[in-house]
Amino acid sequence: MYAELNQINIENWQSDPNVSINIGKVIELASWKKSPFEPFVGSGTDRGIRTYKVDVKAPYRPRLQAPLTGSGVRGNADFDTNLDTMEILSQTVEPDNVGNSMKSEIKQYSDIKNIDFVKQAVPSLTDWIVRKRDKYFVTALSNDVTNCVVADAGATGFKDGSNAKSVNELSRQIQKGDVLTVKALSKAIFMAKNGVKYNGKEAFPIKPMRSTRHTVGGINIENYSYVILLDSYQCNQLRNDPLWREMQKIGVRGNENNIFTGLVGIIENCPVIDMGVWTKLNVGLLNSEVSDAEYKENIIAANFSNKITPPSYYTDTQPLSMGFLIGASALLMVGSEQTKFYIDDMQDVGRKTICGVDKLFAISKARFQSPAGQRTIFDNQDFATIAIFSSKE
Repeated sequence: MYAELNQINIENWQSDPNVSINIGKVIELASWKKSPFEPFVGSGTDRGIRTYKVDVKAPYRPRLQAPLTGSGVRGNADFDTNLDTMEILSQTVEPDNVGNSMKSEIKQYSDIKNIDFVKQAVPSLTDWIVRKRDKYFVTALSNDVTNCVVADAGATGFKDGSNAKSVNELSRQIQKGDVLTVKALSKAIFMAKNGVKYNGKEAFPIKPMRSTRHTVGGINIENYSYVILLDSYQCNQLRNDPLWREMQKIGVRGNENNIFTGLVGIIENCPVIDMGVWTKLNVGLLNSEVSDAEYKENIIAANFSNKITPPSYYTDTQPLSMGFLIGASALLMVGSEQTKFYIDDMQDVGRKTICGVDKLFAISKARFQSPAGQRTIFDNQDFATIAIFSSKE
């Protein structure tokens, strides 16, 4: 993963600015190879995490053209008797510089030369970048959910939300024993395909996403579907569902094996992925036992209209797990393409060396607004995300 470092003449870092640039490229490439989110990332409208390149720290407005909804004309009628309207939806995302650094020991205390310290610093700083960026992905998915499925121990497998006034009101009905089953996942897929909200009211269909991974042979393997992300507690609950075990007896076949890390199985052509559990050193998905303070450390409030809803917001006393169904453009990532790497050997009057990285980026859940004076079904709604709540047990 870091073999490219051996091709960089690190000893020339003071005279050759390309040394730091090339080390930054190595870190950027390695950071995506280590991320379970990598197959979802791309600039196309069909990617789960849609990227926008910017090089300056200024608000950016991703745009989306809403579908035409007019009834059109028939027969001999003129077009101008029923003109449709092009509606451009947008939201504001503010990128920021995110970085970290590490300092060497006093040079007289160590046999490590600058070149060795740089090589040792690269994996550590890469791991930090992965954790920080990927935790931003998770908090963005989790924040201020507008559509959801809540698991239930009853025969239906999910709670009836017809009388719930909000996602928060429905999710707080979670009790011990409300574990995740196939029925809850099927409900989420149905809602995504048919544009149904948690309370049964009309929403808009979610577009399936394209997932890709490059194989060793350089071949692109692709999959078009919704993707279901679960934490390890939810995956274990699913494995205990007899219906799930029956569905998986045929085995997971096809290219999905080569695309997704942590693949648990397939349901209605949708990969189910074990994303792990959030800890201080592990990205994973959130649950209500993660502290509010830790959640807030990993989200930029300005990109969520300053409305922050940590996992504790969605439950009362029963611990709760959060999974997600995601489709195309579920998340937006705005920022520079490369990670910057810095070397400074003049720290503490030249006794110590510092290596650091930073990257300009912002991550937000796709949630668009209509132009002033217009109102559409997309307004302030999660564009391609459905939360899946279950009891954490």
